[in-house]
Amino acid sequence: MINGKCIIRSHGGLTSFSLKGFPLRHGFFARSGGKSSAPYTSLNTAYITKDPDAPLNRELLFRSLGIGHQAIRILNPCHGDRIVFEDMSCAEADNIAKVLIKTDAAFTRQPDTHFLVSTADCIPALFTDDDLSFAGVMHLGWRNLVTDFTEKVIGALLENYGVSPESLRVGIGPLIYPCCYVFKEPVQKDDPFWQPFLRDCGDGNCGIDLASAFKAKLTRCGIPAEKIAESGICTACENKFFFSCYKEGYVSGRFPTLLSFQSI
Repeated sequence: MINGKCIIRSHGGLTSFSLKGFPLRHGFFARSGGKSSAPYTSLNTAYITKDPDAPLNRELLFRSLGIGHQAIRILNPCHGDRIVFEDMSCAEADNIAKVLIKTDAAFTRQPDTHFLVSTADCIPALFTDDDLSFAGVMHLGWRNLVTDFTEKVIGALLENYGVSPESLRVGIGPLIYPCCYVFKEPVQKDDPFWQPFLRDCGDGNCGIDLASAFKAKLTRCGIPAEKIAESGICTACENKFFFSCYKEGYVSGRFPTLLSFQSI
């Protein structure tokens, strides 16, 4: 069931969920209202996909939000550790819409810049600080969680923008939760990092708690727990609203997370 942590809005036939506790304009968009047919039904915005209608869905999304002529950065994540800082103005940039290949985190201080990342169970995370001096997104699965990507991102923000962990604000969008993310004898079982974040489901089955693992890393880096907003929406439980690779298989859609850093 969709909880009360998000505000639900309609954008010309598209539905977004936004966190009540995150201060920048953003939306985690439901899978409905797009152009794609099965198995990508229907708002699949993944950059790398065999779905021929994914580019049309991205255009539909940008048009519905009125940002089609502003700087848009489309992340193509790969569960890696590449971090990009996009601080060129629209006039300086090569393209208004630009794809960041094999990039799992991107940030900007340039107004009227927008980020798109598409997921289906992994963590879509939003970042800014108390002064709203920058904006950025991050893609996390269990693999780059365990390789300390969270720590690398926070260190890069301190190095490039001079923002301390204590000033950061983080939003966590829909992802798969341990109620559904269950495996028999998972590879994480013997990893010391994952021990506190595995839920015993009996008969050797374990539920993997990605959200708690990520929040633990954030707080250990110095981000106050009260500055972390979380949707609490499980993509597998709410598969009618969001894509889920675990539930549908890898050949399925990816729903868009859109974050805007706009001038006042």
